[in-house]
Amino acid sequence: MVRSLVGGLELIVNLLKSTNNEVLASSCAAIANIARDKENLAVLTDQGVVQLLAKLTITTDARLRHHLAEAVGHCCMWGSNRASFGDAGAVAPLVRYLKSKDKAVNKSTTVALYQLSRDPDNCITMHDRGVVKPLVHIMGSDDEMLQEAAAGCVRNIRLLALENVKAVLFH
Repeated sequence: MVRSLVGGLELIVNLLKSTNNEVLASSCAAIANIARDKENLAVLTDQGVVQLLAKLTITTDARLRHHLAEAVGHCCMWGSNRASFGDAGAVAPLVRYLKSKDKAVNKSTTVALYQLSRDPDNCITMHDRGVVKPLVHIMGSDDEMLQEAAAGCVRNIRLLALENVKAVLFH
């Protein structure tokens, strides 16, 4: 339905250039939902959504952080978007979101970090920023989905570390 609105996806992506946090948070929430469809996500990616979302990661607004992390997590599901978020500098700021007392921020951030951790360079950035300790704490959550996302992220970081150890030992 969204694609049937001529230029609709382009307009939503352009709303990410706003300076109003309410507009930004609402746009990120819409993008998170629209990006669940692969064809929509392909169009959003072509419109430059990754770079625009990455620029917003410096925000301190909790509502925007929640919806932004959610949008990042969904946008990771297309092509090289995971790596592109890393290249755009979005990973390190997202790690800082885990210090939030807001459960919604923590949940969407943990899921986004899990998706981002499927790229080796992002794993290195996360590890360097000290993500493992907060993720281990999150694994003790009552929320099963949150536990799995945190554990999956730590697993991906650990597997990369093990691969690097093997490479050093056997070469």
